[in-house]
Amino acid sequence: MKILLVAHGYPPELVGGTETSVEGLALGLVDAGHEVVVVAGSMKFEDGFRVSRAEHGGVHVVRIHRADLFFDHWQKSHAHDVSAAFAGVLAEERPDLVHVHHWIRLSDDLVACAARAGIPACVTLHDLWTTCLIAFRVRPDTQAFCEVPLAPSPCLACAAQVPPATPWLGQDAETATLERRRAALIGELTLARAVVAPTLAHARAVGRYLDLGADDVRLRVVPHGRDLTPRDLGAEQRTVLAPPGAGRPLVLGSWGHLHPLKGPDLLVEAVRRAGPGIELHLAGGEVLPEFADELRRAAAGLAVTVHGAFRLEELGRHPVTAVHAFVSGSRAHESWGLVVDEARALGLPQVLPARGAFPERLREGAGATFYAPGDAEDLARVLIALRDEPGRLDALERAAPPLGELVPGRRQHVEALLTVYDEVLAAGPPAPPPASDAQAAHARRDAWDRALASGGAPPPAAGPAHEDA
Repeated sequence: MKILLVAHGYPPELVGGTETSVEGLALGLVDAGHEVVVVAGSMKFEDGFRVSRAEHGGVHVVRIHRADLFFDHWQKSHAHDVSAAFAGVLAEERPDLVHVHHWIRLSDDLVACAARAGIPACVTLHDLWTTCLIAFRVRPDTQAFCEVPLAPSPCLACAAQVPPATPWLGQDAETATLERRRAALIGELTLARAVVAPTLAHARAVGRYLDLGADDVRLRVVPHGRDLTPRDLGAEQRTVLAPPGAGRPLVLGSWGHLHPLKGPDLLVEAVRRAGPGIELHLAGGEVLPEFADELRRAAAGLAVTVHGAFRLEELGRHPVTAVHAFVSGSRAHESWGLVVDEARALGLPQVLPARGAFPERLREGAGATFYAPGDAEDLARVLIALRDEPGRLDALERAAPPLGELVPGRRQHVEALLTVYDEVLAAGPPAPPPASDAQAAHARRDAWDRALASGGAPPPAAGPAHEDA
């Protein structure tokens, strides 16, 4: 079978949770004897709009490079030149099946393009971008997770807080753009012969925020696959601490990007509220230096250490894992949670917000304990209990599921997806929708760029607005 995978980025240029997942799937499919082509977005816009090709790890990678201003902005979700380039790739490669993992940096009509080419497609939902104008449903003003369905109110006002400002667009034009984007993405999900989600919680969230019912899409839950062993993280070198008590603090670790979405500031505030006897270690790349500086100021006077970036294969010997438990402050509705895999591989009990994939993957008292999402006071309550009742930590770890039960291997993941692929091929391509008006799409894009540039906005090098948190 020839399979074409589509994502917003791909290693080695872009490395994040989704990109790494797609790379693992590509390599697993090749190992299973299938031919794979990857079509990916790119952040390399300096040479103008173009299509580039390269080999990476034995996989042919086609990158479509956009060069219009802020091409990650929600108002740029549709790009007709990308659609045309993608149609050209489909005509040249002639895959049996298209598997879309993301649309950002590309265009919002990839499944529709495949249908017009007579090729069936499926989709994997990795995040909530389809349901939110700023991608993660965490409000920039309050840092609270947003539960409202995608609609002009309050979404337009919320998205307007994220630069660049687009004052040349009136309310009616913004509303029309939102409705066009929403309709296009719902079209993608309903045209897809299967919609895959790593957890049921994530699938239900997407349906809820887009007002899609269970009968509107062909849902399949397929857990992410990952060949992960304790040795891969250097777990044999991890320092195991004596339980807290008798003058010994409760020591916690959290790793991932130092980004508001991941809530390290929430963790610092919870430590402050919990009082003495708790120590916190944070590790991760400082993707927003100003936020990292604010985090250090907030941690002044507390037993909090910010370590900076780390290497995954060396996690076991890093101070951030020489702890009693892993703690997450994530404000997002996590679709899976790679850190959960890693903490389990390291033999650490976990303190997690009760939202998204976390309470689906781990049960209270069996490897994890939960707190109210975004609530520093409730997290402090949980930390105090762990500090003052150290036996709870050992009980959590003893009841934790085996790593292999929590994290399927790559081969299991590929086998499960091949079953989905068989269903997709059996269903065949859907009736193709009409193509969008190319001239109108180009005119909207060019007018947007001219208006932004004339308003004194940053040049393209200041660039795309999306962060892979």
